[in-house]
Amino acid sequence: MHSVIDIEQNKSTAARAVTRSLEDSGFALVQGHGVTLDQLELLYHSWDQFFLSCERFDYQADVASQNGYFSDTDAETAKGYAQPDLKEYFQYHPGAELPAQLRDMTEAYFHQLLTLGQTILGWIEAETEPALWRSLTHPLNTYLDPQQTLLRLLRYPPLSGNEPEKAIRAAPHEDINLITLLPAASQTGLEIKPKGEAWQAVVSPPGSIIINIGDMMQELTQGALPSTTHQVINPQGADAKHARLTAPVFCHPYGSLRLSDRYTADEYLFERLSEINPDTLKPTNV
Repeated sequence: MHSVIDIEQNKSTAARAVTRSLEDSGFALVQGHGVTLDQLELLYHSWDQFFLSCERFDYQADVASQNGYFSDTDAETAKGYAQPDLKEYFQYHPGAELPAQLRDMTEAYFHQLLTLGQTILGWIEAETEPALWRSLTHPLNTYLDPQQTLLRLLRYPPLSGNEPEKAIRAAPHEDINLITLLPAASQTGLEIKPKGEAWQAVVSPPGSIIINIGDMMQELTQGALPSTTHQVINPQGADAKHARLTAPVFCHPYGSLRLSDRYTADEYLFERLSEINPDTLKPTNV
């Protein structure tokens, strides 16, 4: 569906190509980003082993930080849907505790994608109309908050055949943040639904990274950059017996950033987490 933009081999045109793709569909697909396939595969394998171990229960998520392990019973429920997603995950903000054997590779990966996020935000501002950013007093990428930006190590377990009716790996939703950086998963299944169009499968080559616009960016730009609905469908046949791993980084701004007359970033995040988190993990204040 999307052509892959090699940002290393096309340094003079990558910024425009990525931004045009984001304006068109809310999504862009890149390679040449500096994270190697070997690095991603090791990250996925290592975290898969963690999810399969009892150690995961030593890192139960807490309300205050939203860091740590979310089991399948703690998984978020997409707005407007009755069934929680079929997934488990580990959330990490800088400074949070990580399993010792996973710390170095996870922190290195996070900082690589944080740097990529700053680059992409700079491209977006440079390649769009200046009027979109008139409310900002500093360059867009300086509003990216490293402490609020979230890494989610995400595992969709193999399907047992006993899942609740209509439950899928990730029900249709939009992301909350400015942009998401989503590396190609260990299995297919991601679909997007640009406004007014049918569902489209996203075919991402191994090692590539998907960039997508989040609701905060849509709010900030009054819809000029669209936050596109997406989902992860359940696999069929032999693929249903295998887990699906990925590791998105959700790039968040400082909470004080005013997105619009309606919301600051903090207010918007509080509203959305209150809608999708289970009762035990709903935030208690802005």
